[in-house]
Amino acid sequence: MRMRIITSNSTLITGRLTFILLLFSFSLFASDHITITIKHLPDYTPKDTEVFLVTSYNNWNPSDENFQLKKNANGEFFITLQKRDKPFQYKFTRGTWLEVEGNDIGEIKQNRWYDPEGPQQIDVVIMSWQDMAKRYLNRLKITVNSIPEETPYDATLFVAGDFNNWNPRDPESKMSKHPDGKYYLSLPLGLKKLEYKITRGSWESVEGRDNGRAIHNRVFNMEEDGWMSEVKVNSWEDLSGNTMTPYMFLLLLGAFQGLLLIISIFGIQENNRKANVVLITLIFLTSIAIICRVGTFYREIFNAAPKLYLFPEMLFFLYGPLFYLYIKSLTIKESIDIKDYFKRLSPFMIQLLIYTPMIAMPKDAFIESVINFKYAWFYQLVGGVGLLFSGYYWWKCRNLIREQEEESAAFLSEDRNLNYLNVVLTVYLVCLTIWGVLYIGGGIGLVFDLETLPLIEFLIDVMWFIIAGVSFMMGYYAMNQPEMLRVSELKTTYKVPEEGVVSPVNTQNIDVQEGLSKELLEVKKQLGEMMTTKILFTNPRLTLPELAKELDTNTHDLSKVINEGYNKNFYDFVNAYRVEAFIKEVYSDEKQEFTYLGHAYNVGFNSKTAFNRAFKKETGQTPTQYFNKEKQLM
Repeated sequence: MRMRIITSNSTLITGRLTFILLLFSFSLFASDHITITIKHLPDYTPKDTEVFLVTSYNNWNPSDENFQLKKNANGEFFITLQKRDKPFQYKFTRGTWLEVEGNDIGEIKQNRWYDPEGPQQIDVVIMSWQDMAKRYLNRLKITVNSIPEETPYDATLFVAGDFNNWNPRDPESKMSKHPDGKYYLSLPLGLKKLEYKITRGSWESVEGRDNGRAIHNRVFNMEEDGWMSEVKVNSWEDLSGNTMTPYMFLLLLGAFQGLLLIISIFGIQENNRKANVVLITLIFLTSIAIICRVGTFYREIFNAAPKLYLFPEMLFFLYGPLFYLYIKSLTIKESIDIKDYFKRLSPFMIQLLIYTPMIAMPKDAFIESVINFKYAWFYQLVGGVGLLFSGYYWWKCRNLIREQEEESAAFLSEDRNLNYLNVVLTVYLVCLTIWGVLYIGGGIGLVFDLETLPLIEFLIDVMWFIIAGVSFMMGYYAMNQPEMLRVSELKTTYKVPEEGVVSPVNTQNIDVQEGLSKELLEVKKQLGEMMTTKILFTNPRLTLPELAKELDTNTHDLSKVINEGYNKNFYDFVNAYRVEAFIKEVYSDEKQEFTYLGHAYNVGFNSKTAFNRAFKKETGQTPTQYFNKEKQLM
């Protein structure tokens, strides 16, 4: 029994001593060795790769088998080395110097350092392999290789984009300035495509174009641009000043020309006040829209009143209806009332209602939405509807002008000067065509992934330049042909014949030769006598109803007499008498006291254009050609 106890105690003591010796041995081994474990490798590291430690102790041999790492139970590469009393440098390779580890953007990485005072267990992370980074690296890099000369020497650059909620001063997006003068930033892992801009810490100091105007968002797509994007900052909005380009100058000139035209209209308008009020409203809104567009090019103005950006958009649903109402009020006065105005302008009111949330948006939020094209899709949708709407009103205006030209020839003896309206309508069509090309070009770019933004911006500038040119054109007509703004209102002729005045045509007494009844032949005879004796044609605003009243007949019979008896419309009929009287006056003016135009006004023409057109229609020649030929015959 005693012997068993002694044996048991001996076994226990021996086990304890063995455990102590093992611990002592392990502590001696641990204190004499260090273990380096790679805790993370790039995702694109080949599965069967071999990793080597390269140090000054193996003469920087990139494939030394004595320094090849092994794998532990967790599949991690590790290596155990004899502890060194002095620090040393090291790196990892996959067997060659071409396959050496790199930094977080795949470029040359500085050597790692071993500190003897540090822990014996060292965990490392390999960020990239230099030979594979360009193909597989998940971190994009932005490099600013050039900045404006006026950039402050101590400026700090930031990248603001959709990846950091467009923060213009994000500490994580601060760019590093290297000794080469360039600025660098490695973007967060996982980014493959982004939109961004370069700032100096605020949206006031954001980068701009060469002329200082706002620049569109830059786009960085790894699949197209690779893993690195080099950019040049052309200007800073807060340092570029307010650059007045020739384009902007011409826009402003057109706007102020429109405002001067408004003053001229107030000074020379006569009967057609209602039509000119509509014209003044149209010119005024167009001029203000142009001024607002130019104002948005200036950073100070845009920051102070960014909602001016919306005003040019209002022309989408204003220009067509107002131009139509102008033509209509110029020609058919009685058919326009307040309900008609409300009906035509109701789409604009709906647009204004839809834009209310944007108008009520805080200023900073609105500026951010414009800069970042946050609601670009909305503006494009409204613009598309506006294009269709404007096209519809162009068609209505064209039909109305054609109807008026036919009606004027049938009832008026004066030139309505509608040619300038046709010119405006042509310009209107050109703008609509450019507008349509914008959408077609944008759609093609979207479908085929083409860069169409420069073309779109150019076409928008051209379209606004043409719109501004309308003011120049109307100003020219107003100064050279002011009668276009003094057109008398045409009273409707459908109510002129009083009840019982219209005499029925006696079909039994038709003159076969001329197609007129005896009663109408009598009217024709009286008409000829009255035109020559009372010289009614000298009234420049003689109308068919007025002439019918002089003859004590109705417009229906008189129109039939002129159309079938003389084979002319009313306008050409009266002008034929004027041309004949003009020729007689010129021949009788032996002292040449009056010019051709003076004689033309004397016989009833109301404009030089109308006179020249009527004279050539009657004689086939211009006045100068006609009289020169007569002199040669004499």
